[in-house]
Amino acid sequence: MTAVFLQRAGIAWPPRWADAVPLAEYLSYRVGTYLLLNVVEDPAWLAWAFC
Repeated sequence: MTAVFLQRAGIAWPPRWADAVPLAEYLSYRVGTYLLLNVVEDPAWLAWAFC
């Protein structure tokens, strides 16, 4: 399932697990940036989280 998601995103599945570590770091950076910009910056999410 993960390989299909990566292929749709235009990312090739790494041939070795050692090559997958930088890919995982990159993807986690992208997901973290998305969450920071779209969830934390949204006032509605902040109101929901702290009320």
